[in-house]
Amino acid sequence: MKILVTSFTFPPQANGVSEVARTQSAGWAALGHEVTVATGFDSARSPAHSPPGVSVKQFSVSGSACIRGGCQGDTAAYGQFIGSYDGDIILCNGWEIWATDVAIPFFPKSKARKVMVSHGFGAHLWHPYRRFAWGLGQWLLAQPYVLRLPKMMKAFDRLIFLSPRRDAGRFFDHSVARRFFSDRISILPNGVHLSALENARADFRRQWNLNTKHLLLNVAYYSPLKNQLATLRDFVRANRPDATLVFIGSAFNDYSARMESFYQSSRAQFPRAQVLFLEKIPRETINAAYRAADVFILSSKQETQPLAILDAMACGVPFISTNVGCVRDFPGGWVVSSGRRTTQAIHDLLDKPGLRLQLGEQGSAACIAKYDWNHVLTEYEHLFARLCNTRSSSLLHSSGGL
Repeated sequence: MKILVTSFTFPPQANGVSEVARTQSAGWAALGHEVTVATGFDSARSPAHSPPGVSVKQFSVSGSACIRGGCQGDTAAYGQFIGSYDGDIILCNGWEIWATDVAIPFFPKSKARKVMVSHGFGAHLWHPYRRFAWGLGQWLLAQPYVLRLPKMMKAFDRLIFLSPRRDAGRFFDHSVARRFFSDRISILPNGVHLSALENARADFRRQWNLNTKHLLLNVAYYSPLKNQLATLRDFVRANRPDATLVFIGSAFNDYSARMESFYQSSRAQFPRAQVLFLEKIPRETINAAYRAADVFILSSKQETQPLAILDAMACGVPFISTNVGCVRDFPGGWVVSSGRRTTQAIHDLLDKPGLRLQLGEQGSAACIAKYDWNHVLTEYEHLFARLCNTRSSSLLHSSGGL
């Protein structure tokens, strides 16, 4: 089977979507399929960033059809590539990105089956700022995109969602699909690399000289949307001498500088709170951090199905999280509001090892049964086979073969 995976980013760039796209492409190539990835141009890319058996095609395109300026760059070359693709499956990762927005008008030129994997939808959401009118103009510009959503969905043979949820937040597109295209929907979650996490060997605590009894972990790029400042405040308020909170982000930036400034200014009032800020950490070391952690904390303002919590669950680490995306459906942790409830949850989990063990076992069992990438990618493979068989049957009917 020939499969084309589209993603606006791909390693060496690191975020949730690129991580999923890499896993998809590497997994299907390992299963014997011919896999190509179409993604944005990155001057730092080298053959070492491509999974074995995966061909990567780069395009100098940026933007989205739902923002001011739209999609920019060599959109014609990318569109021609999509329209001329002669494989079996074109899989798009997400709405509101050029890799999908530019591709859709060229779909009719390719006979491949088209599949959308939604990583959440947000064009309909207006995120309030400190001043009322801020953000309103950007929200208004995005509304035509929201209105076009049913038409865009019609271009796909299959619409895959990460969860059965159909709320007005990140799963708004699922509710739209249920109304107009209920017969095209599949539910396939994100996954975890169980073997990589299980085989993490580095001694993370020794590497970073962490001598406290407990280790709390937050893994996310430093950003107001990830809201690590709330995690930091809630942990500092706990003021525990027996715990260290470790933040791992892709790279330090203005937001991480704000976090460090707050931490230093809080030392006088909460002198026992210990925090470590890290950046540009290899994946193997991040896996070791999960294995070393006692509790994972996520105070994010916006998620769909966070990979970081799934990684924590796979390692038997209980989580504390805000109520974002479909986190409430995950076993193995607590959903709380940020603030004093998070601080109390930190105390409760650190003071009750039996409870930590119980929650950790629940999360680990769920990952083995449902969220193992090997299982998830096989489910995708079965879905692709059914789509291709349906196409073959349709061609036979149209040619009078049956």
